[in-house]
Amino acid sequence: MTKWARMRRRKEKRRIEQEPTDSVSEVNEIKPTEQKKIPDKIKHSQKTQKLETTQTSKSNPILAQIPRYVYLVAIFALLSGVFFPLITTGADAAFSFVIGGTAMLFLGLAGGILIFKATTSNKRQGLLLAVGFVLIAISLALIFLIQDWWKLEFIRG
Repeated sequence: MTKWARMRRRKEKRRIEQEPTDSVSEVNEIKPTEQKKIPDKIKHSQKTQKLETTQTSKSNPILAQIPRYVYLVAIFALLSGVFFPLITTGADAAFSFVIGGTAMLFLGLAGGILIFKATTSNKRQGLLLAVGFVLIAISLALIFLIQDWWKLEFIRG
């Protein structure tokens, strides 16, 4: 049954309910309408309309995700101290620490994403949790190591 046939039936039922009936015999005589045959042209046009709406609502997911990653790179670069070597004299070697700091933050981010995927997935949940926590632990250990390297390079040297 098509959408239009259902709408027609509903309208007729509402009209019948709204009309005052004089006797019980009239109610028994009223029969639901028979389904009318709809030409193939109308059926075809309804199918094409459904197909067009599903195709136009689909957007390109790759282009929509690019700004997210650009923001992450910018935030991590700022967090890892990209401005320190620019404003401090004699800290030209600090750019390697900025690159290392950014890489460590991305490593921790990858671990966090894997933990999130483990909570939303039923398959390989234990593996994703383990790998996620290992990546976060490695990132944390590298942060402490880069802190010690920084002290040796700039404070004591």
